[in-house]
Amino acid sequence: MSKTYEALRRAENLRAQEHADENIEAPWPAPSIPLHGADDSYELRRSLLGSAVGDTVKTILVCSALHGEGASSVSCVLAKSIADAGRSHALLVDLNLRTPALWRLMNAPGQHGFMNVIADTKRIDEVMQATEYDGVSVITAGTGRLNAVDVVDNERTLEIVSGFSRLADVVFIDGAPITLYPDSRALAPLVDGVIVVVEADTTPVGVANKAAEIIRETGANILGAVLNKTRHYIPERLSRVVG
Repeated sequence: MSKTYEALRRAENLRAQEHADENIEAPWPAPSIPLHGADDSYELRRSLLGSAVGDTVKTILVCSALHGEGASSVSCVLAKSIADAGRSHALLVDLNLRTPALWRLMNAPGQHGFMNVIADTKRIDEVMQATEYDGVSVITAGTGRLNAVDVVDNERTLEIVSGFSRLADVVFIDGAPITLYPDSRALAPLVDGVIVVVEADTTPVGVANKAAEIIRETGANILGAVLNKTRHYIPERLSRVVG
């Protein structure tokens, strides 16, 4: 994650200069999704496939260090990129039960999701929904009376997550912020790889490093990092996904 570290350090230095200069111009508005256009999507797909995604890496946890860094939006971008207009089947699963967002981002019409599989003993195929994007399906967080810890710590969750690879070519799991809750820490060892989302100009370097440290302590494989909501002083929107 050296590129991410260097970019965040430059961002912190620039913020310090801005606070010291009362005449500095206002920051550029930051996009909510880090990739725009066919070229960026192609580059992302190439980087993912170069990291054995879809081959030996079929289940990927996408998590951020803190709230609001865009992990849910990045999960959607990753799924759309790997599906590539229906050439592959990508599945999105919302296990960020603290602040679920995939139902909204993917316009999912059904209310039932993963929590209903655990609480109501529904089958996982009953809650998997098609989306408006070719080759992309979604399992939302769903509804239920269980809290997030009860769901993540459930024996059925271990069984279901371990079997996700049979449902699609690649599965992206949207997880809760890893420095704030134990959810993603428990899920990380169950998947083939983890992608960390950090927000440029916002996420402190120490917090980003703490997120990486937590993931390494679980024994999980860190595939790389997405540097989200970048500004002009950070040259790359997406740091290289390292295999």
